[in-house]
Amino acid sequence: MNKTSLQINDILTNIHFKQAELVAGFNGAQNPIKWVHVLEVTNAQKLLKGQELILTTGVSFKQNSEIFLQFVQGLIETNCSGLCIEYGDYIQSIPTEILALANLHHFPIIVFHEEVRFVEITQDLHTLIINHQYSKMTQLENYSQLLNKEILSTQNAEQLLKILYNFLQIQIIFEVEGQVAIFYPNMTKKQRELLLEKKKCVATSSQFTIYPIYLFEHNYGEITLHSENREITEFEMLILDRTVTALAQVLLRNLYVEEKKGMEDAKWLEEWLEGGHSEEEVKQFILSEWPNFKQKESAVLVISLPRNEKNKQLDSTYFKLYCHATFDKKGFYPFAIQKKYSLILILLNRQDGIPMKERLRECIQKLETSDLLMGQEFAVGKFVTDLTKIHESYQTALDTLYISRNLDSPSCFYDELYVFHLIYKMQKHTNLEEMIRDYLQPLVDFEEKHGGELLETLEVYLQSNGSKQETAKRLFIVRQTLYHRLRRIESLIGKDFMNGQNRLVLEFMLLARKFTRKIK
Repeated sequence: MNKTSLQINDILTNIHFKQAELVAGFNGAQNPIKWVHVLEVTNAQKLLKGQELILTTGVSFKQNSEIFLQFVQGLIETNCSGLCIEYGDYIQSIPTEILALANLHHFPIIVFHEEVRFVEITQDLHTLIINHQYSKMTQLENYSQLLNKEILSTQNAEQLLKILYNFLQIQIIFEVEGQVAIFYPNMTKKQRELLLEKKKCVATSSQFTIYPIYLFEHNYGEITLHSENREITEFEMLILDRTVTALAQVLLRNLYVEEKKGMEDAKWLEEWLEGGHSEEEVKQFILSEWPNFKQKESAVLVISLPRNEKNKQLDSTYFKLYCHATFDKKGFYPFAIQKKYSLILILLNRQDGIPMKERLRECIQKLETSDLLMGQEFAVGKFVTDLTKIHESYQTALDTLYISRNLDSPSCFYDELYVFHLIYKMQKHTNLEEMIRDYLQPLVDFEEKHGGELLETLEVYLQSNGSKQETAKRLFIVRQTLYHRLRRIESLIGKDFMNGQNRLVLEFMLLARKFTRKIK
């Protein structure tokens, strides 16, 4: 019996088929059989699921060649394994056009030259099929145990490919993004290149069965089976599924080991964040990790991890691996540094095309929706091209975290909060509140005594570029009320407040007042 499934040529040696003859569809002798049905109706396609062996006496079409032809055509369309016909009162021969159709589609037709008992045939073949399925499940269980035993001792994915090949005897290609493909059994360089080209070609793509390997919700790699002579069976797909699961475990374990080793580099990375390494030292360190590195833009991302029950249960190594996979997939070389309540990622861009900021935003959105954390905050520092300026990106990321946290800002990017960074620096080195009072105090004093919402009116009026209609609409007030407020503003800070530098300074001071009031 065939290794992976019960086939037409297996049943031809069965005791019930001693007087049977294969008269057409000889090239379909390896068709797999899932079940056996007795059919005496002509329109039975809706009753079939595919890969059934059909038994019939022909009572439904007798000597009507046209109905007989439609019957066979329907079986072929539903992907039946073959047709067994009993010669007798209803059929004594098979028309040549039906034999030609069967040969064309490799559809086996078997004839019984004498009367047979269909009930005994179906009972016997069903027993064979069930026993065969049980045998396959036993083989699958034994194969799984072999894999489990192997992954306890091996760190080499190729060893699992060897086990898969020994079982299936089919060419295997193992691919991980950014790494050279592994072929098992190995092939010459020219053969490997030709096979990869065939895999990309639509005309030959049916010869390849591709099974993805997922780690951290990402397509980390894939296993490809190449078979030119036959289709991959369901049982072989189960074998492949077990192998991919085992491979994922080995790959994940290897990543954990690498991440643990990476902790030894933490001190060096912290010194890099502080600007403590020369450009040559940084390049040598990066090239030791990624030999193909080419210098582009870089940035630092700070992920704040508040102390709460969910975050306490977080496996920090797993989270770093998840981040690594997320950013690697989007074209970054990531370096991770674990702090007490934060994770810092140095992100080196390696991809052209889609802007770096757009890909960064997608990665952050994925982390936000991953359900791994609770209450996390993100901050991206300024983009730098000089690797010795990473400390500047880190410092601006910390400033961005501080600013966005106090402003409840929806943005976590340094360049989108630039004016607040300017205000923040001024606050550190000047008496910013005194400057604010110089420009806005008359409005503040008036509001405290009389109300009137003059500061909000001024802010919206400036944002609306002096459009009274838009300002009234945004404030939900009638124009007369707006005119009254604008006259009051003019009386307090001057009629020329919309002119040139005056307007620019007022806009800046309104933002500065908002910022300083938030952080008090």
